[in-house]
Amino acid sequence: MATRAVETHPMKQMHLGAFMRPVSIHTAWWRHPTSAPEANFSLKHLVHCIQTLERGKFDTLFMADHLAVANMPIDALKRSGTVTSFEPFTLLSAVAMVTERIGLIAAASTTYDAPYHIARRFASLDHISGGRAGWNIVTTSKPDAARNFSMT
Repeated sequence: MATRAVETHPMKQMHLGAFMRPVSIHTAWWRHPTSAPEANFSLKHLVHCIQTLERGKFDTLFMADHLAVANMPIDALKRSGTVTSFEPFTLLSAVAMVTERIGLIAAASTTYDAPYHIARRFASLDHISGGRAGWNIVTTSKPDAARNFSMT
């Protein structure tokens, strides 16, 4: 009796990453009746969201950073829920204490930070999280950000 070789394929996996700013990208998300207007500064709410991502088998969480408030009319800023939020390293260090495997990625600009400062923050996050830190390397060109660092 002849046997036939069965071709096997390695199991394919999909990797999921979440981008949070920190709870929504849409400027007016806070106006929805079921939203939590204080969510950008509610550690409890953010931890709940991130633990949900981890239970949902997401591999990573990415937190962007903005080095200046958006350049828009003050009346528009007053209506926006995305003007500001927690600083990513502080938030991700806190999240690292209540999660187990989700990767924690932060944006850090090389424009205004010395390499040592960036390396120190990421090393700290990496140690606190048990090796789960990741760096989204960015540069910053916005004049409003430059003014925040006393530059032109």
